[in-house]
Amino acid sequence: MSLEEEQSIREKNKQVVSEYTTEFWGKGNTDVVDKLCSDDFVSDCPLHGRREGKAQVKKMILDFREAFPDFVIHAYGSIPMIAENDYVVVRWIGGGKHTGPAFDDLPIGRLPGQNTGRIIQFSGTTIYTLKDGKIVEEVAEEGALTALQQLGILIQPTP
Repeated sequence: MSLEEEQSIREKNKQVVSEYTTEFWGKGNTDVVDKLCSDDFVSDCPLHGRREGKAQVKKMILDFREAFPDFVIHAYGSIPMIAENDYVVVRWIGGGKHTGPAFDDLPIGRLPGQNTGRIIQFSGTTIYTLKDGKIVEEVAEEGALTALQQLGILIQPTP
């Protein structure tokens, strides 16, 4: 494969990940999963746990967006996406206000009730693996501790 072909694949992979991040995480658009992800797609995020297959991933975001309908996500400052071979790495920041049901998807617990009004704001880094132009896996390391403290599920330490 020529250098130009490798660069073209990297740029296409970055475009796929950018669209997925904007549409799926930023807007809760589940159609993008069918468009951009492989049939055996896996999403692995600390706050939501490991989800295997498109149906589980779609349900996760629908439940999350119901609890946090105004959740937004975007690139973290001026840090660019980094692409190499079949991988794309994204640094992001996101947040929103809990105005929906008592989200019980969290591995460590559940929200104390409906519509708590608590605001979360946290950042993370996600590594995407692509094959033949489709996302096969996303593995995130997010500020889960920060989010859980902001939600009141974990108590913040007193200095």
